[in-house]
Amino acid sequence: MNQFVKLRKTFFKNNSAYDFTPVLIKNVMGIKNQLQIIEEKFVSRFDNINKINKGNELDESKLKELLSYLGEDPYTDKFTIDTILKEYSAYPKEKIESLIEKELKNTDSNKDKIYHLLDLNLEINSDILSLDSTVGMIEKYKDDFDIITLLFESLKQFNLKASKEYLYNQIKIYYPTTIKIQILALLDHFYSIDNLDLTLIRDEIRVKGSLIFVNDYIDFLKGKHQREKNGVVILQSMFYGDFEDSGKGNNGGLAILLKSLGDEVSFDERIDQVITITISDVSNKPFMVNYQDNHLFVRLPAYLNRTVSDPFLKRELFIKRYIKNYLEKLGTQPDLFHIRYLDNASVAVAKLSKKLNKKLVLTLAPDPHRNMIDEEGVLKNFYFNELQILANKIAIGDILIFESDKVLGIGSGKVNKELHLYFPQFTHYNIKDKVKMIVEGIKTDEDMFKDKEDVDVCNLSELIGIHPSFCDKPIILNVGRLAKVKGQVNLFKAWSNSKLNENYNLLIIGGDLENPNKDEKEIIDFFNQAIKDRPELKDKFYHEGALHNDKIKLVEKSIKKKTFNFPHIYLASSIKEEFGIAILEAMYRGFLIIAPIKGGVKSYIRNRENGFLIDTSSSKTIARATEKILYNSDISTEEFREIQKSGKDTVEKEFSIDKIAKNFTDTYLSVLGDKENEV
Repeated sequence: MNQFVKLRKTFFKNNSAYDFTPVLIKNVMGIKNQLQIIEEKFVSRFDNINKINKGNELDESKLKELLSYLGEDPYTDKFTIDTILKEYSAYPKEKIESLIEKELKNTDSNKDKIYHLLDLNLEINSDILSLDSTVGMIEKYKDDFDIITLLFESLKQFNLKASKEYLYNQIKIYYPTTIKIQILALLDHFYSIDNLDLTLIRDEIRVKGSLIFVNDYIDFLKGKHQREKNGVVILQSMFYGDFEDSGKGNNGGLAILLKSLGDEVSFDERIDQVITITISDVSNKPFMVNYQDNHLFVRLPAYLNRTVSDPFLKRELFIKRYIKNYLEKLGTQPDLFHIRYLDNASVAVAKLSKKLNKKLVLTLAPDPHRNMIDEEGVLKNFYFNELQILANKIAIGDILIFESDKVLGIGSGKVNKELHLYFPQFTHYNIKDKVKMIVEGIKTDEDMFKDKEDVDVCNLSELIGIHPSFCDKPIILNVGRLAKVKGQVNLFKAWSNSKLNENYNLLIIGGDLENPNKDEKEIIDFFNQAIKDRPELKDKFYHEGALHNDKIKLVEKSIKKKTFNFPHIYLASSIKEEFGIAILEAMYRGFLIIAPIKGGVKSYIRNRENGFLIDTSSSKTIARATEKILYNSDISTEEFREIQKSGKDTVEKEFSIDKIAKNFTDTYLSVLGDKENEV
């Protein structure tokens, strides 16, 4: 029996979303037989906040109690702020302002508490800060960039007009470039972009000598990209990565999907515009790009502290207001918002949609739910900080189910059953009618390859610099961001310690080789050391950094130009895949697909019909299952080719992006009340 599912079912018969967090922590940490002091305090705080949250209207003693909790723990901080904002409108505003002002004066060293008090002040629109006090705090907290962004935001929101000279001096300070962009927006707000010293500004904000971003942002402030709204506008958020950096850092297949999906949806005459937003550090790329006339991609330069484990948690309300301010400056208001992750940035978008009284669509997956148990169905033992992150994601999912106007599950009936298993609210709270299963897809138009870059032979040497002899054996290919959960280390071990390396070369594509994050560096170092230890594998293994999706397609076509008795394999080594855009791409190219049984891939791969599903939990399971498919089965070369052909047919028939986009568009319009498109 799945203990996590049992816990959820028992609990959600009569309880609310946030309630589940302390229950989960008590059960999981109880595996160690006792809660530690920090865990007991967290659960106690959560219980106290929850009682206030469930109680009657706020009174002064309850509000003081909640304010006293701020700055203790980032997760209870979040719940505390939510509880105050839920009830504050029924409480006299001047009393709340007085309490916040008092707390600000009495709090000096606890910067997290200062941050949340300023954040709360902005949310309730309380102008308790004067220009002098705000300028004084900017000087005092100039090294805390989270606080600094809220103080600059306060200058704008409460119309505290700092002098142009003061703001010019601030833009010269060694702030992150994202904050300098915020100061530029503040200068425009008070003095207009046409009246500013743009030479000084460009000199201070250029990135690695590049003016591409700042020039594009200046054009935005001057009104570029503004347009008259002539129909339905859809905003879709991604928050992880960039259309141009797929495979680097946290940037995976979602960027490829949202680019092609946004393009296709924007082609529909029923849609006026699709806006795709991400949060990005200022780079040498433009601020905004029109990929199609009606598909706008936006790199929002909102400051985030990327060194913390969950950079969105503390910044949820800041992100909400940042997106709102951007849309106001752009001069548009989306009719529908589509979010795809269980994180606080997605909660920010959800809260904005409700504030603007617009529709909200959620793509929902049981992640991290399906990873809460071991193979025996028993709750895993987590470190407390890990459990806090997981519990927050689970709570976010529970909340967003109710906030959303439509909940989309990615896949087919099997995934639908899984969603109902992990989200018992679907049954208990009668929300079945807003749940819809939908599939994702890829571009299948071969015409895109009919140009001078098309390939006639296996020419990996020209495409990515591999020695020509690499094409003399069948290839196991793996494409995606370089991360522990993607299992590339397990794949290498499976290949190198089995018969597979005798018959196959291994090509792994993904990762930022120039500026690797922690995961990427550890995996790259592992590859380098492994080849040093096993020099006989040097010419059989190649790791290429992240490539543009069009280049990956050419690599796949190139590999397929040379055939062998054994099939070329695309082996997705992830512990689980929610859907697998890279898998679909390789299926369409004609690779034999071997993919994880865990996740959403099972909704379209059928064993020995169009691919294979295996246990990818370890290098041993990957090696054992792959060897069994290739060497210890009765599958002939001809049958492998039939399976590969069936895989390509599956993609063409079911996952072409133009068909998928119409389904998404019809769904959006039905949510907006178009009776003709009800689904």
